[in-house]
Amino acid sequence: MWIRKKTCRVYTVIAGIWICTSALAQYDDGARYAFLASPQNKTVHVIDLQDRTLADSIDFERVPDSVSASESLKALVVAHAAADRLTLVDLSSDVLTQYDYPLTMTPDRVDVSPLGETVAIYDSHAGKLEIHAVRRRQLLLEADDVNTTEAFTFNLDGSTIYWVDRSTGTINSIDLWSKRRTLTLAPPDSNLSALSRSIDGAHGFISDADANVVYVVSLATFEQIQAVRTGLNPGRPWGTADGRYMLIPNRGDGTVTALSTLTLQPIYTVSAVDKPISINPGWLDTTAAVIGEAGDVVFLSVDDGRLTDSFELDSRPNEGVVTSDSRTLMVPVPDAGSVSFFDMRKRMFVSETDGLGRDIGEATLAISNNLCH
Repeated sequence: MWIRKKTCRVYTVIAGIWICTSALAQYDDGARYAFLASPQNKTVHVIDLQDRTLADSIDFERVPDSVSASESLKALVVAHAAADRLTLVDLSSDVLTQYDYPLTMTPDRVDVSPLGETVAIYDSHAGKLEIHAVRRRQLLLEADDVNTTEAFTFNLDGSTIYWVDRSTGTINSIDLWSKRRTLTLAPPDSNLSALSRSIDGAHGFISDADANVVYVVSLATFEQIQAVRTGLNPGRPWGTADGRYMLIPNRGDGTVTALSTLTLQPIYTVSAVDKPISINPGWLDTTAAVIGEAGDVVFLSVDDGRLTDSFELDSRPNEGVVTSDSRTLMVPVPDAGSVSFFDMRKRMFVSETDGLGRDIGEATLAISNNLCH
């Protein structure tokens, strides 16, 4: 049953479930719209990437701690940790209908699979991981004794999920048939990053900030096949969309290491920005934007490691995200309540959209150029 309301946002009860409807709008173009949660305002901002404007703000009864977008579902998956539930927002509905999705766990972290059909939900206090087919409201997998502070990573078809356990120095996986695997990479309490996988799904790359290396793991055999030296305190690797490189931000010395996914050897390490937090490849993977913790942005020629244009944002940014056509970089700047846009081909700042909450999180797109996370 769909409820249509053209003028104002109202709440209606259907079969005991609260459903919120809003003014007529559709935001189901997964490549055009980005979404950012503002917990304090109990809203999710909708950014039109074509016009680079604030298209809408979706209000919620509960605090939206995080938001993920699914192209397959044409929906947003919004987590409410304090209420132990999700809200599913139908982006193909004219009224952006909201569906309540109660849980028996606290959704501290929510990750949508690459195909967008399943959602991984993690309760850090309980050490519990669940995978749901949300369209069918079906629990596919329940795993206990899962311990991680980092992001989860799915394989290509969403049937297996990976996580690092820093306390044991391991990379772990579990599939939908409950088969678990564990590989020890480093000593206990090592500073391991989340796994980033290669485009073809053959390899996983995990940084060790204590040892200044990136471990390369065969995801088929679940064995370590290489340990590649980087700069100081490497962060999570960022892959190029063409699958040729993994780019590693080294927070300890402000450098970037490029790793060939063919030879599994470093190509170069170059100085970039102080404490890099993200590396966003774009424009047919010829260039990458390296974003520093304080707001420095520098552009890198991916093939040869040459640095070109640089810019300074007004305050500390979040990680950036590149549109699916690889043309535009979007960088949320929470303290300013804004997002900044850069042209990846011209390697230049183009505009800013403000009027957002000053607590906005990372931007999510249903279809983006960030393929390896």
